[in-house]
Amino acid sequence: MITGAILAGGFGTRLRPVLNDVPKVLAPVGGRPFLTYLLDQLSSAGILKVVLCTGYLADQIHTAIGSSYGQLQIVYSQEHQPVGTAGALALALPFLDSDPTLVMNGDSYCELDPTKFIQWHRQKRAVASLALVHSEDTSRFGRVTCDENGQIFRFGEKRSQGSGWINAGIYLLSQSFLGAIPQGNVSMEYDIFPRYVGKGLFGYPEGKQFIDIGTPTSYANSEAVMLERRPKPQYQSLSSAHSGELKFQRCVLLDRDGTINIERHYLSDPDQFELLPGVVEGLRQLQSAGFGLVIVSNQSSIGRGYLDQERLEAIHRRMKDLLRREGIYLHGIYVCPHLPEDHCDCRKPKAALGHRATEELGFDPKQSFVIGDKETDIMFGRNLGSKTILVLTGYGREVHKQGQHRADYIADGLSEAAAMIIHTLDEKVTSTVTMVHE
Repeated sequence: MITGAILAGGFGTRLRPVLNDVPKVLAPVGGRPFLTYLLDQLSSAGILKVVLCTGYLADQIHTAIGSSYGQLQIVYSQEHQPVGTAGALALALPFLDSDPTLVMNGDSYCELDPTKFIQWHRQKRAVASLALVHSEDTSRFGRVTCDENGQIFRFGEKRSQGSGWINAGIYLLSQSFLGAIPQGNVSMEYDIFPRYVGKGLFGYPEGKQFIDIGTPTSYANSEAVMLERRPKPQYQSLSSAHSGELKFQRCVLLDRDGTINIERHYLSDPDQFELLPGVVEGLRQLQSAGFGLVIVSNQSSIGRGYLDQERLEAIHRRMKDLLRREGIYLHGIYVCPHLPEDHCDCRKPKAALGHRATEELGFDPKQSFVIGDKETDIMFGRNLGSKTILVLTGYGREVHKQGQHRADYIADGLSEAAAMIIHTLDEKVTSTVTMVHE
């Protein structure tokens, strides 16, 4: 299994006027720390362990990221005095236990497939490989020149004008390479890589979009690029004995946190998922009454980098398993992963996810109900054209005290909400029968 490492110890001197004592790797880009984009990229390659080589303001990084990130185990190697990019890897060598190790600069991002990069590196039998990206202007970065086999034979000086290949800041380094790095203040770019020209050092020319945040200008430009990489709205089709080509006349659309499960701030651990009292009873009543059951949830923890797709799916697997044991089946889970400041179309109170559920499950929103513990849930239901119920679990009691919601009904919890819905249906049936007899 490949170990990842991120060089996150730089002072970020040029960025201090805009960051104000924040480590460069935690610079906010697209509403989340820049470092989380790199962690996502490593996670997508199936990597399970990442070493963060920290230095300046290391405590802030540890506090922000912690000991895990989604499926990634996070290990810290902290320098207490500047040792350069290569010196940081020499210091971290006891933790770099794979051959090769995938290393990233913490202040740049390059779009590439790490898995393909690893395969290419092994096919070349390289001692070390650098991911390269083509640039129309190499003057700021310096130029890298390779032979027809991909072996690097020249590093050009910075300030060289014109287009060419540049170092994209992602490396695959063998154990022999890492073990040969001397202790001390040593630069990978200036002191180590040039020594390996013609000695098994290769350039992988498959980097696509490249950005760095090393200067105020490049940092400002990074925002638009990374926003294009914000996660898309997610939908899970839930296969069960009750799904398939199901079409419902009516559904109950439920918020998740604080409505189905105990509210936990940015829930990211499946083991912490716990159903609220009365949820099983309430959902069973609704299912027996012929309602489809659908979850619609805002999960900005994904956009903030606290949670990834794999961990979210693990949480939902636990939710489904707990409910299946009680004979209850969900028919869809719709998630908005964005931050409020992303101004997306899918975040509640906007109704885009509700409309999508309507199209895919075929129910009539006017005959359906929305249940949640927040004002956004109530407004979502109203925007969808459904009846709404505020439950006093989660944040619901505080929302009710503030008196700013416009819910059609108030319920202590999901069990009472289900009883209200069924009572409403019974009233409609009675009213219809009375009208017919009249």
